[in-house]
Amino acid sequence: STLIEAGSERLLFDAGRSLTTGMARMAINPADVTKVFLTHLHSDHIVSLPELYLFAWASGRQTPLQVWGPTGTRAMFTHLQEAFAFDIHIRRDVDEKFPADGIKVVATDIREGVVYESNGVKVTAFLVDHSPVTPAFGYRVDYRGHSVGLSGDTKPSDNLVKFTSG
Repeated sequence: STLIEAGSERLLFDAGRSLTTGMARMAINPADVTKVFLTHLHSDHIVSLPELYLFAWASGRQTPLQVWGPTGTRAMFTHLQEAFAFDIHIRRDVDEKFPADGIKVVATDIREGVVYESNGVKVTAFLVDHSPVTPAFGYRVDYRGHSVGLSGDTKPSDNLVKFTSG
């Protein structure tokens, strides 16, 4: 997992093992991380998504979790919401009365190109070679004249070089 802070934006790239434990060590409230970008859907890159989804809501997230990732991301979150439907119902409607918007998810299956742009931050997704896994993405984040590029798993990739140049 990689967390990038750009102004008021907190952007999380992948959700590997022990994500929320690491955030706690850094005094980062998981409820403050509402934007997640996935490189690919291997379990070692997404295993902490259920914890981030549910725990951050219980920790005060009041806005929907937004997730961008390769084909299958939207379906994965539909099934995740189904798997936790009982817990969500009890915590939202019966017991703790957690905010309804905080457990919503806006999941988007992406293609190469700009996938997010707000508050001076631009996130561009680009394809990388993680064959046989396709698609797999890297990302470039631009903010106030600064840029950072990152990728999940990839072989040497001309596209990675192309999108992270400069």
